Amino acid sequence: MSNLILILLWIAPEKIDRHIREKAAMVGVAYSADVVNHVVKALYETYTQVDTVIVFGPDFTGAGELIISALRGDCNDALRIPCEYVKNLGVTTVDLRWRSEKELRDVVDALYKPGDTPVRPRAEIPIMTPNKRHPYRGLHVLYDTDLESLRIKAIDYLLTYGIETKDVLYSVLFLQRGISGNYLAQPCDLLNGWPCGLDGADALLAAPAYIEKASVNRITIDLNVYKRDVYDPHGNFVILDKLYHYSPRGVLLRELELTEENVRREAQKVLPDHAFYLGGEFAAKRLLKGGYRQDAWKSGIKDS
Repeated sequence: MSNLILILLWIAPEKIDRHIREKAAMVGVAYSADVVNHVVKALYETYTQVDTVIVFGPDFTGAGELIISALRGDCNDALRIPCEYVKNLGVTTVDLRWRSEKELRDVVDALYKPGDTPVRPRAEIPIMTPNKRHPYRGLHVLYDTDLESLRIKAIDYLLTYGIETKDVLYSVLFLQRGISGNYLAQPCDLLNGWPCGLDGADALLAAPAYIEKASVNRITIDLNVYKRDVYDPHGNFVILDKLYHYSPRGVLLRELELTEENVRREAQKVLPDHAFYLGGEFAAKRLLKGGYRQDAWKSGIKDS
């Protein structure tokens, strides 16, 4: 007996021969390693008779490697389910990454011998909500005109992207609250040393900015600071037939051809929030074409 599940890496199911798709109990597309949690959940809750999983397609990101190792019982970082469920899964995992569709067809034809006998007991599988940090070692810019809001943003950044040592979480941050040019460069203890001289300066190169790990569990921060509209010293962009860049007072500074290269270049020069805004608006214009209206398209999506 052999019932199959087919995981496709970066390939739409309709691109695969119907003969192959009809022999698989489930055909799913994987763009990330997280899909393994949903596959294991389905194997326990719905497809208890499936004993073979085939992973096929180009593994551009390495997600396929994590999927295969987890299905083979390795409790790796991709898992959001209790480890014992993959250790007792009892499936054969066939690695056909970067192989041809003919090879896939031959394997499916050789293995497909359907039956109804369960190969594992049915169980409800919990999937845990992740809360992991992803350390980033480069300089990051944070901007806010309000000192306490700036501190909250810095702490939140360290909790998400800070580098961990034995005693602290730290990163190199450029904390900016004005643009007159008066700046400092020094370490900053965000909990016990704040405002680290920023009450008398416009910017601080905090090398490093840090919080003591012993204090992390006692930190409470108000994330409503991200809902505030904060003045952007880089001015404003308007996307029409061209990319128009205005000063904060409305003076037209530059007009650029509306190309992906120009948008990327300008986005990398501005503060993070404005960079993501510019990228999102340009993506919307490309997708919506004549239906695009700057800022207004978001409410149109919510209403539909």
